[in-house]
Amino acid sequence: MIRSTETREAEGYADSVVAAKEAAIAALDLDGFELTQMNAVESKATGETTIKATARSTETREHEASGPNYEAALAAYRNTVPEGWQAQHVWVVAE
Repeated sequence: MIRSTETREAEGYADSVVAAKEAAIAALDLDGFELTQMNAVESKATGETTIKATARSTETREHEASGPNYEAALAAYRNTVPEGWQAQHVWVVAE
C-alpha cells in the first residue's frame, strides 16, 4: 500500500486564537485530506493571532512488485514507488 505525500497549508488571522484556528481550517479544502498540524506563527501586541494549518492527503492505493526472492522483490517495490507517494505497508505473498 502506498500513500500520497501531497499536503495543503492555510493561514487564519483573527483577534483570538480560537477564531484564527477556525479561519485556518475553513481556508483548507479537507475533502480527501486530514488536518495534521496547527501552529501559532505570530501573535501581535494588538491581540491578532496567525495560525498555520497543515493537512495531508488520505489517498492510498495498492502497489505491487515481484522478484526471485524477498530482497529483490522489496527492492523492486521500493524502486517503483512513484514520486509524490510513499510506501505504507508491505505484504509478502508466497506463490
